[in-house]
Amino acid sequence: MRHVAIITSRPKRSGSSSIPDGAITGNGDLAVILGNSPEGLRVFLSKTDVWFAVEQESEGGLRPVGYIDIPVPRGMYRNYRVEQDMDLGLLRCGFSHGKKALRIAIRVAAEENAVLIEADGDAEIDPVLYAYDLGETTGRGGVFNEKGVSGVFRSFDGENCLYETHVFAAGRKLTGGRYYAFIATNHDCEDPKREAVEKVAGITPDRFGALTASHAAFWRDFWSRSRFTVSDPELETRWYASQYFLAVCARNGKYPPGLYANFVTVERPNWHSDYHLNYNYQAPFYAACSSNHTELTDCYLSPLEEFVPRGRTFAEKLGCGGILFPCGIAPGGYMTEAAPGAKYEFERPFMGQKNDALHAADIAVFRWNATRNVDYAREHAYPYLKECLAFFTDYAVLEDGVYAIPDDSVHEAPYYRDDFDEETYPYIHDKNNVLTLGLLRLCIPAAIDMAQTLGIDEDRCAAWRDFLKKLPDFPTFIRKGQEVYRYTEKGQAWHPDNDVGQQHIFPCGCVGLSSSERELRLARNTVGQRLFGFKDCNAVSSFYAIGARIGWDPAYMIDRLREFNAETGMANLLHDMPGGCLEYCVVNALALNEMALQSHQGTVRIFPDWDVRLDCAYERLRADGAFLVSAEMKNGKAVKAEIVSEKGGLLRVAFPAETISVSVNGVPVGLSAEALEGGIATAPGDTVTITAIR
Repeated sequence: MRHVAIITSRPKRSGSSSIPDGAITGNGDLAVILGNSPEGLRVFLSKTDVWFAVEQESEGGLRPVGYIDIPVPRGMYRNYRVEQDMDLGLLRCGFSHGKKALRIAIRVAAEENAVLIEADGDAEIDPVLYAYDLGETTGRGGVFNEKGVSGVFRSFDGENCLYETHVFAAGRKLTGGRYYAFIATNHDCEDPKREAVEKVAGITPDRFGALTASHAAFWRDFWSRSRFTVSDPELETRWYASQYFLAVCARNGKYPPGLYANFVTVERPNWHSDYHLNYNYQAPFYAACSSNHTELTDCYLSPLEEFVPRGRTFAEKLGCGGILFPCGIAPGGYMTEAAPGAKYEFERPFMGQKNDALHAADIAVFRWNATRNVDYAREHAYPYLKECLAFFTDYAVLEDGVYAIPDDSVHEAPYYRDDFDEETYPYIHDKNNVLTLGLLRLCIPAAIDMAQTLGIDEDRCAAWRDFLKKLPDFPTFIRKGQEVYRYTEKGQAWHPDNDVGQQHIFPCGCVGLSSSERELRLARNTVGQRLFGFKDCNAVSSFYAIGARIGWDPAYMIDRLREFNAETGMANLLHDMPGGCLEYCVVNALALNEMALQSHQGTVRIFPDWDVRLDCAYERLRADGAFLVSAEMKNGKAVKAEIVSEKGGLLRVAFPAETISVSVNGVPVGLSAEALEGGIATAPGDTVTITAIR
């Protein structure tokens, strides 16, 4: 089926709200977001690297570039229809009045930062390019004309800037209803003004056509890496939307997406559109590896690596090695908020939390587990993990042979204030919170695995093993007559919202279908009391993965997922939620991936928690151990699975059928379902096929 969002109402939020409601497309760095102007169509331009790099709380953050206004005859514009075609990376705009019609196609070229606009019909278009000038603006901006090319610019510089940003945009109309605009920053090239002028001056119809063709080839290749079909068209479309929106904003290797990605149409997006490390930054990437789009995580570690030097200085203030990060950071090693004069935490809002840097390591662990890519481990994942763990092995306190993590708030505590309210004060000294304990149990084994694979740091690995053995159990208590996980051993016991007290289940992977009966009972009791309804104003990105990993009723979760989409979903497939923007795009894809495939406990589980009311087939989802998995469920029964081993190794599979046939590279092998779950040795490139026998 085609995966298209159809929008029939003119945008009202684009240009006035942090979450836009107009159609969106982009190439991973530059995006366009449709808005509404007095004369017709407004095309906002937003780019991942246009940052006002100051640390004052009210000033810095991501900024929009500008917009292109395309006048449309008023009678035609009343009949508004836009298709956000995610299969092709294309916006199709259609306007009509009586027998007259105007069609406008908009692309952001996949291989260069160019906007390609084509129009045909009963009216001509005359696009006009503007620098962002809606309401109060920051920085400097204006127009330029050089070598016959007109354009606009915005600049963010001055003594308070940690680094300068200059963005230039130029465009011109070609014959045949075509318009070309090019956008460049000083982070792209040495002279962005000259780059924009030369690109626009040199554009020809043939070059325009070549860009259109390469754009189509990119999206064909992108969608060939994995597929997911389900007999609920809305859920299927939203699975594709998750991959699409990440592809639109996560292909600039040094400037990954923050809270509002490159969908920014207002001058001051909420929370600066920064990288909130206590889950928000990570969440959009939660399903990237399982969806076999690991390339979209190439950018992920860049701002974390850039912040390491400052993270070391913060750790040193506590007498520790390694790194300590605040809650909010931005590209280039700067923080987005400061609290001058605060009594605590070096005038920076750490919110009482010690695990922000460690929490941000989870995507690197996901990628390592899913790919076993040695170069990635050597150059990026392992050095970062080593810094994170160095802090905790220094910071932890050994008490009666067990390590304790003190003064580590499980929820944000307003340390930046001079005092604390009565409700918050008891929690600033939280001890052994479940999230930090879960993150350590996720990251230490991964770091040991990487070090052993690389053949380095055996002494360090021995120390980590000892540290891991001496970590305390997850704290529990009795609530409403049930034993549940306590948010901390000492401090906050429970919280009425968010999912912090369950994140040791996901993303940390400390509980799953291979866990003991007691662990699963604890997890289900906790989820039953906390996530009942699977709704919240925050952290919904992980709710359904948590449910799937403990075997929650899949039909119940699918029904709640449909309700979530109906209640919060907008026509452009973003969600109108208060806690961010991009993070909610992952909800459906992560839910479906985890219900259809799990592998975090060493066994590849095919349809481990699937709603049998729905037929499903997927191709090339990625499992831990570098296995690519394809499978089909029809009429409530698993039909077949095909697993390709990229790196070789032991493959354990749980397939939901009593009688199966198994072949390796087309050669039948005599394995029962029970024997297959025990494991089969694979070599790189082997294909294991499992077929249910009814």
